[in-house]
Formats: sequence, C-alpha cells, structure tokens
Amino acid sequence: MPENDIIKAAYKANPHGCGFISPSTFYKGMSFDSFKRQLKKVSDEEPCIIHFRLATHGSIKRANCHPFNRGDVWFAHNGILSIIPQGDMTDSETAFQNIIYPAIEKFGYGSMQMDRAVSKVIGYSKFAFLQGDKLKMYGEFIKQDDGCYYSNLRFMPYVGWVRNSRHRSYAMGY
Repeated sequence: MPENDIIKAAYKANPHGCGFISPSTFYKGMSFDSFKRQLKKVSDEEPCIIHFRLATHGSIKRANCHPFNRGDVWFAHNGILSIIPQGDMTDSETAFQNIIYPAIEKFGYGSMQMDRAVSKVIGYSKFAFLQGDKLKMYGEFIKQDDGCYYSNLRFMPYVGWVRNSRHRSYAMGY
C-alpha cells in the first residue's frame, strides 16, 4: 500500500474522483476523506487497484470514476484512448464495456482473446484488471521501492519532498 503522502499527492494531481478495488473492499466517489476511510479496510496482503481521476472524457461525477466493473471483473485505466466515448461515458468505460469485457465474457479472464482485445485499444495507456484476487496489468508500469506499481509519477511534485524512506532518501523535484 502506498504511504499516506503518496496517496494525498496522487489525489492532488488527479482531483476529479477516486476509487479502488481489492478482493475485500470497493470504493469510488468524489470524496477523498471517504476514500481514505474505506482504503484503511484493505489488507497489505491483498492486491488492490487504486485510481485517481484526471478527467479527459466524460463529466466529473462518481459514475465516471474508476474502477469500472461488469460481472466480477474490475477495470481501471490511465491514459487517453483513440476511441469515441459513448454519451457521457469515459473513453475507459467505453472501451471496457464495448471491446474488452465482451472478449472476457466469451473467452474468459486472462484468455488470449482478452489480450487481443486489450491490444486493440491500449496504445500507450496502462490498464489494470482484477477478478477475485487475480490482478492483470497491461502497459509499462513503474515499480517503486515501496513494492507498488504506478502508471506514472506525475504526482511527485505534489509531494514536494525530500524524505527518508525505509531504505533510501529521495529528492523529488519539478
């Protein structure tokens, strides 16, 4: 689990909603305080996808926050997809609902057909999926010393830190 200053910085950099999914707990909404309260329920031992939204497609509202789900599959995305969103949906939800999930439903989570559906739309984006405790990530995530994978480190200037981690000192600048 990321440290509190990282979570707060990620929200400041992406203030249009927040959400997460783990095998035991789910939250999505507009309130950072509610997000933090719910996130405390997640064990460090379980996989968890955390998402902070910076709106590009779709209005700023709870329904457009990640993660999205159909059936027992959850999905979060970082980036901009080359597709036309439907109505007020995000590009992420449109791709998941219309392209990716139908492949999962027909051929199964983790199938070659799921991989192909993802490949059709991902471009340079990052996708994370969770079904039960089975996490799948697509795209180039950045693994940090805290054991977490990040889709980008754009939030680091919001930390504004020189801090001492468990094993290293970090100086993060603009």
